[in-house]
Amino acid sequence: MRILLIGHEGYLGRGLHAYLRRAHEVIGWDKQEDLFKLDTGFLARSQIELLINLSVMADRQSATFRADEPTDKVNVEGARHLARILKGSDITWIQMSTREVLGPVYAREDVYTTEAGYRPKFLVNEKCPYAPKNFYGKSKLMAEFLSESHPNSAIIRLTTAYTDYSHPAGNWVVALIKSAVRGAPVTLTQGGQQFRDPLHTDDLARLILAVHDKRAFGQRFHAGGGEANMISLLEFVKTANPEVRIESAAGGDFGFAFDIRKATEMTGWRPEVRVREKIPVIAGNIRSGIEQSLAA
Repeated sequence: MRILLIGHEGYLGRGLHAYLRRAHEVIGWDKQEDLFKLDTGFLARSQIELLINLSVMADRQSATFRADEPTDKVNVEGARHLARILKGSDITWIQMSTREVLGPVYAREDVYTTEAGYRPKFLVNEKCPYAPKNFYGKSKLMAEFLSESHPNSAIIRLTTAYTDYSHPAGNWVVALIKSAVRGAPVTLTQGGQQFRDPLHTDDLARLILAVHDKRAFGQRFHAGGGEANMISLLEFVKTANPEVRIESAAGGDFGFAFDIRKATEMTGWRPEVRVREKIPVIAGNIRSGIEQSLAA
C-alpha cells in the first residue's frame, strides 16, 4: 500500500514512518514540502491509498482562538486544504487529534491513591463532551469537524504517544528521560502521582492500519496504551533512573487515560508494546545520543 505521511519528520512521525515502511511504501511530506502545495495531481500520480495527517502547531499558552496565527493556519486551514484535495477520492484520511479537545477531565474526587500513584475511577471514552481550554485544543477540534467532510475519514485522538528515540521536539517522555539520565533533579507536580497511558508508535501504526482495513470511517477513536500501560510520572522517571532525585511542585493535573474499548471492538486492535519494558530502551538511546554529542 502507498501511504502519505504528513509530518514524517516530527517526533511521532519518525516512529510511524519507521514502522509503516517495513511493509508499505511510505511517502513523507513535511514543512519543507509545504502542506498547501500538496494537490490532487500528486495524490493521483503517487497512487496514495492512505493519508495520515500529523501536521501540527501547538499553542497551549493562548486560551482564545487566534485567526490566521500559525496554529490556525496549520491545524485548521491545513485540514480544510486536505478536505478540498481529497474530495471525490477513495483515499483513507486518518486525522490525528488530541485529548486536549476535551480539556481537563479528572478532579481529585475522580481518582484514588495507590502505592503506584493515582489511578482513575473511570476511563475517558468517546462520549466525553468537548471542552478545549486552549488555542491548540480548539484548533484540533475544528480540524476534526473538517475531516468529517471526507466520507473515508476517521479521527484518532491521543493522550501520550512515544517512540524508542529522542527528538528535538519530543514530548514529556523525552524531556523526563533526558533529565533522569543526566542525573539532574526532576521536578514533578503532585509529586509525580498523576497517571498517564502511553502508547508506542508501533501500536499507533497498527491501529491506523486496522481502521483502514476495517473501513471504520466516520468514527472518533480514543487511543492510549490501555490499562496495562498505565503508569504514574514518578514510576516513569524512577524506571529510567532509580537514583534520580525528585522535587515536588505545586499545581498540575491528576492524570489522564483513555477508554480504548471502541477501537478494540470495531477493529480488533489492542496495544502490544509495554511502556515499562521500553523506558530502559529509550533511556539507553538517549544516553548514547548525549555521549556521542559530548564526544563530537
